[in-house]
Amino acid sequence: MKKFQFRLQVVLDIKEKLLEEKLLEFSKVQRGLQDAIEKQKTLESYQLEINEALLKVFQSGNDLDLVEVQRYKDFINKLIVDISNQKVVIQNISKLLEIKRKEVNEVLKEKKVLEKLKENQQKKYYLEYEQYERKELDDIASSRYARSVS
Repeated sequence: MKKFQFRLQVVLDIKEKLLEEKLLEFSKVQRGLQDAIEKQKTLESYQLEINEALLKVFQSGNDLDLVEVQRYKDFINKLIVDISNQKVVIQNISKLLEIKRKEVNEVLKEKKVLEKLKENQQKKYYLEYEQYERKELDDIASSRYARSVS
């Protein structure tokens, strides 16, 4: 009897490579999300620092320089817009990450189905192989018995 060979092994190999690619894409998007979150945190902490600096200008008791105060306010407004834009970027990356997660899960399911099919075919093959061996041994034993009786 010939050796077991899974006829869909090529497809299984392709699914394994595809899974690796999808996992790599997923990890890249996940890293991008982490970077975007870090950027947002940096912008927010920078905004807090500027707010505190502006508060110190007001509390200093010195004459207020309206141009300087206006620059602080303009910069704070710019930071607010940047933070808002960064939140949109994070939402978009999160949606993309969810899409990539679904792609990974889909390929993983397909791979598991093929692996289960291979496993079942292998079990069936080895059962048939055992039956074949038993039959061969029975034939050998029968022929030896027939020779010893005659």
